[in-house]
Amino acid sequence: MIHVNPDWRKVLTVPEELVEWVASRPEATFYDIWDETINPAWLPHLAEAGGATKQQIVFAACAVARLCLHLVPEGENRPRVAIETIEAWCRDEATAGQVREAINAANAANAAYANAAYAAYAANAAYAAAYAASAVYAATNSAASYSATNANAASVYAVRAGIESQLICATLRKNLPFERPPRPKGLTIWQRLAKVGGDE
Repeated sequence: MIHVNPDWRKVLTVPEELVEWVASRPEATFYDIWDETINPAWLPHLAEAGGATKQQIVFAACAVARLCLHLVPEGENRPRVAIETIEAWCRDEATAGQVREAINAANAANAAYANAAYAAYAANAAYAAAYAASAVYAATNSAASYSATNANAASVYAVRAGIESQLICATLRKNLPFERPPRPKGLTIWQRLAKVGGDE
């Protein structure tokens, strides 16, 4: 479970449209923003601002990339292998060098399908996997924000591959579970106290 960064608004810097939307809702909590966002490209940035680690963001990007694998031509295993290698890195079971090899292989798949007129969806699926891989590479070398940017790109390519935004958002939320405060049953303690005071 991810604990929300209490200063999440201060570290929310990209993309500009997301910052403006959050700023327009000053009373909204992180959970309000997280639950109501319908743009899957925004969720990795929110996750970073909320306190998710690089590994958690990257693992969620892999889950998004997996949504695209059914579009990759049969027998083409490079995107799947890249995702599996990245997931292993997130579990501390693969090295940065292995991740770089996976990125190179996924990029080769991208080049192959980007030049094939019949395989536009397959290319987008491969790109989604490659951007998840790039998020890992960024995580091994720089700040979480760059990982969030590449996780964002994985979501964008998943949309281009025909995956519904709602499903991508649900996948990201499922794989980035923030610990939430318990919801009160019935009236809160403050509402009960106010009610008692009003009756007197």
